Amino acid sequence: MKTLWLSLALLAAGFLQAQENKAAALFQKGNAAYQAERYDSALVWYQQIPAEQNLESAALHYNLGNTYYKLGNLGRAILHYERALKLKPNDEDTQQNLAIAHEKTVDRFEELPKTLVRTAYLGLLQLLSPKGWAILSLLGLGLLVLGLALYLYSRLGRVGFSTAAAGLLLGIVSLVLAFSHRHYLKNNQGAIVLSTSAYVKSGPSETAEDVLILHEGTKATVLQSFEGWRKIRLPDGKLGWIPAEDLELI
Repeated sequence: MKTLWLSLALLAAGFLQAQENKAAALFQKGNAAYQAERYDSALVWYQQIPAEQNLESAALHYNLGNTYYKLGNLGRAILHYERALKLKPNDEDTQQNLAIAHEKTVDRFEELPKTLVRTAYLGLLQLLSPKGWAILSLLGLGLLVLGLALYLYSRLGRVGFSTAAAGLLLGIVSLVLAFSHRHYLKNNQGAIVLSTSAYVKSGPSETAEDVLILHEGTKATVLQSFEGWRKIRLPDGKLGWIPAEDLELI
């Protein structure tokens, strides 16, 4: 039985390695096409990675964003920059390119002011992705185990106690932030308008009153979905309903 499980584990590891190798090859082909300014070809290579290999990364979405921007598809460029930032929140290159893309959007909104406490909380929350906070909590657990070992089985009792206490605190705080960030993302699901222009309605119906028109690249928060419509909140607090096909979730 042990031999069977070992064989299955090795087979799975080999399969994953083959997937990663193929994804890396596709990524390099996309990069080569992009450098040669063959952006349509680059897009084909990049798109095969999540489609065929089910693999995603901040680097892939960043390159997709750059490629769509070169092709003049502003909405999808912004969409992929935003997806890259979800995976790697503080990447300066992505933030810079996203800001450049935003300069070309039509819609401008005055964001509702946030309290200082709320701003600080969101800033802390978004220092890492939920996965990043989870990894940090595991690091805290490791420090806790190390500290306990030092405290119980060595002469470094004081050092061990301090290490264990720091690990426990780091683990708990990071775990809370991981769940909080995941909860925040679930209840503040962003989306990007991909249509050149889209009517926002007062209700989920074509016959409902028009509230305003949004344009390609605008970001909104999705609050609810209903029969092919999505209820959204805009940065200035306005609410409305938009056809689901006019935007895509980040």
